[in-house]
Amino acid sequence: MYNKNENITKKQLSFVNDLIKRGEENQKIVDDYVKSLKKGSIEELSKKEASSLLDKLLKK
Repeated sequence: MYNKNENITKKQLSFVNDLIKRGEENQKIVDDYVKSLKKGSIEELSKKEASSLLDKLLKK
């Protein structure tokens, strides 16, 4: 569905940041996910990775 080389979209980034603001546990989920992918920050995620992260945040 997504090209794995495409970067996270501004809309995805904004959504992730909004979810982080809603709870400290969301920040931990994001940090653990980014670290597991050996990325330095959310901005380094691909669209597909960001989509997976959003799924994790919304299903908890």
